[in-house]
Amino acid sequence: MWRVLFPIIFISISWASFGQKEKPVQDYLPTENLEMRKDANKAANKPKRKHIGLIYVPDGNKIAYGNRCVTEETHKMGFEYIVEPVNVAGSKTWTGKRLNNLWVKTKLVVTRSPFWKLILNKKIKKCREMSGDLVG
Repeated sequence: MWRVLFPIIFISISWASFGQKEKPVQDYLPTENLEMRKDANKAANKPKRKHIGLIYVPDGNKIAYGNRCVTEETHKMGFEYIVEPVNVAGSKTWTGKRLNNLWVKTKLVVTRSPFWKLILNKKIKKCREMSGDLVG
């Protein structure tokens, strides 16, 4: 009976250990606290990190890709444009890109404003004028 029961118990215990997750690297590293009186490893002292959504576009004509000001403005809104042409090996599928873009844009409508695109276009135009990309 033990010959049958022992392997079953051993396999079930070892299988349960595969489900354990390791801690992320941020849990091991100290926070960016410079004050001597505070404990550096409190959750309140951790820097605020923001999740940046990705919007896939086929070309970078209208988004001023590479302009640092535009990148900062899109990060403030909570997303970033990713230029990914249609037929690139290893890229997401057409439906994957569409569903991802739909999710990120819906989140922007809810969190920012239904007019987030108009607001962003105005900021992009201002950034392009300041950097000299747009004249007139």
